[in-house]
Amino acid sequence: MPSHRDDLDHLLTSSYLDDVEGRSLDDIRAMRSECQQAEVALSYLRRMVQGRLDIVHAFLERPEGAPAPDLASVVAGLPDILAGSGRPAGPGRLPQLLTPDTEAPDQTAELDGILGADEIGRLADLDRDQLTELAGRLGGLERRVSADRRALHERIDTLQAELVARHKSGRASVDGLLS
Repeated sequence: MPSHRDDLDHLLTSSYLDDVEGRSLDDIRAMRSECQQAEVALSYLRRMVQGRLDIVHAFLERPEGAPAPDLASVVAGLPDILAGSGRPAGPGRLPQLLTPDTEAPDQTAELDGILGADEIGRLADLDRDQLTELAGRLGGLERRVSADRRALHERIDTLQAELVARHKSGRASVDGLLS
């Protein structure tokens, strides 16, 4: 059974869009749908990574020498921690769905390997260097997931452009839109 990463690797191969002009409308629509589903899953993973990174930064950004916040204050402050991120806004693409239909266990395995949900409660036990290293690893994962999402967006745009071009040129009928 292919893993989430195997499926994603297939979509991101340089040959995925080869001969798109020669494919049927149904094939192009299926490819676009496949890419969109993968993008939804990556978008969800990216939000999970960013949330954990925001929590780690809440521990890192306390004044030097100040004690780490206790778990109760972190939980109470989660709305502000997760909403007050200093990240710039993204490119403005709204996801079709907020969460994937199913969450593949291997999709979150790397994230859980860096900082599992059950380990968040122990962040107060880490020193500044450990927190910095953890933030770096989460940031690296976030950058990779974002790059994969950008590549999927490019594929989706290419597939969508091919569909539009066919309809504009008359190579595909409007009736085909309804089926």
